[in-house]
Amino acid sequence: MDRNIIFGPPGTGKTTHLLRIVEKELRENNVSPHRIAYLAFTNQAADEALSRAISQLNYNIKDFVNFRTLHSLAYRELHLKEENIMSDEDYKRVSNKTQIKLSNPNNNIKKYGAGFPDDVFMQIIDGAKIRGLTSEAYFNYPEVGNVEGGLRKLKYIDKSLHDYKMERNKYDMTDMIVDFNKKHYDLMPNFDVVIIDEAQDLSWLQWKMVERVITKAKRVYIAGDDDQAIYRWAGARPEFLMNMDGKRTILNKSYRLAESIHAKANKLIKRVKDRVDKEWTARDEKGQVNIHPVEQLQKMKEGQWLVLARDGYRLDKLEEELKIYGYFYERGDRTSINKRVHEAILAWEDIRKDKKMDIKAVKSFYNYIKTGTGVDKKFKGMKNVDKDKMFTFDMLKESYGLKLDKDLPWFKALENIEPTKKTYVRMCLRRQENIRRAPRIKLSTIHGSKGGEADNVMLLTDLTRKADASYWSQRDEERRVFYVGMTRARNTLNIVRSQTDREFTEAF
Repeated sequence: MDRNIIFGPPGTGKTTHLLRIVEKELRENNVSPHRIAYLAFTNQAADEALSRAISQLNYNIKDFVNFRTLHSLAYRELHLKEENIMSDEDYKRVSNKTQIKLSNPNNNIKKYGAGFPDDVFMQIIDGAKIRGLTSEAYFNYPEVGNVEGGLRKLKYIDKSLHDYKMERNKYDMTDMIVDFNKKHYDLMPNFDVVIIDEAQDLSWLQWKMVERVITKAKRVYIAGDDDQAIYRWAGARPEFLMNMDGKRTILNKSYRLAESIHAKANKLIKRVKDRVDKEWTARDEKGQVNIHPVEQLQKMKEGQWLVLARDGYRLDKLEEELKIYGYFYERGDRTSINKRVHEAILAWEDIRKDKKMDIKAVKSFYNYIKTGTGVDKKFKGMKNVDKDKMFTFDMLKESYGLKLDKDLPWFKALENIEPTKKTYVRMCLRRQENIRRAPRIKLSTIHGSKGGEADNVMLLTDLTRKADASYWSQRDEERRVFYVGMTRARNTLNIVRSQTDREFTEAF
């Protein structure tokens, strides 16, 4: 087996490099696309690789059936169906039986590649499996700490979950990999080429799966960056990547980081003791690094911004300020303007400019028009209207109960929008925020931003008590986290000092 280890520092084009390998295997080595496996840690990484492979290599989605996550591969090879996977409803049933509320780790695994359940018992149960331990054994690890209810409660929950799954042939996402690893080597999928992406984030259990998947491969490419290994607390084992035998390649040119940002980030990461040393350069622009005593919101008047914090609580505070000043932003899967309100405003402004609307758009603003003054009291709604029918403003006036005039702006026409929401949207517009486009400001935890980038980054250095304790006991882990935060910036990095005595001082 020809084994290749690829280290890709931030912005060095790791995915591009891996897709060139795919192209070489297809064009020069005449490998069938069906015999190439591209396996990633997260759905986002797998989807990006698949999308780019299709567009760049002129193949279709059916050709690259093995571009997927490890969990997805296990799901397929075990011949599972959707009904076999533990759902929110399943966890609710177990919660009702045990009288203990349990969260679903599957939801976060689909998004992040690892489970981050809210409750401590699911953290222990899932954490034990990915480390190859029993729940009881993992319970005694120092990192678990004191748990209310103790071992007895944990064993009761673990058994209840196990029994429920066995009775109904149910799996959580981690169970799938456990069972995949039980399959005989002869039953492993037969690939000529295997590419493993984001290898620094793989757990002990996932590395065991990788060992099995590559058994029959002729060439293996394992890519990652131990400097960006920020999921060790969730079971990641980057040392497997760091110590792996094979031909080593370091991608040595960043196409993202400007010189000043590269220098700042490099200075920090070189303080990490246990790492693979990498020499890599920035792109040929100076860029800018600024240190601020507090958030300077005026800095975000224009341009694309990514605002990063170590933990979500700090973003909660910042959101309040952004709303006061009328900034349009997104956090996670939601924007700062309520989705229904947003749709109604845009639809109303479009239709009064003589744009045609479908029934869904029309209903969106009818929800916020006062019956009696804006809509005829006798109007019965649009229950029996053809779904494919398109509407104009005049049609609504003539046949569908609309009483408002075309010259009314949304904040006068849509009277039923809550005053606070209405005020906020008007402030956004006065600030000249373009609410028709995706928000130019994105808020995220550093962990949630991994793989992302922006022209401008505002990095908050506040630490929670828990993160502060981790800083003093596991400094290298926190260094890696803030290194990831710094390296999301293309042109400008704004490092913001904490207003408390708990802050990551090494960022300055």
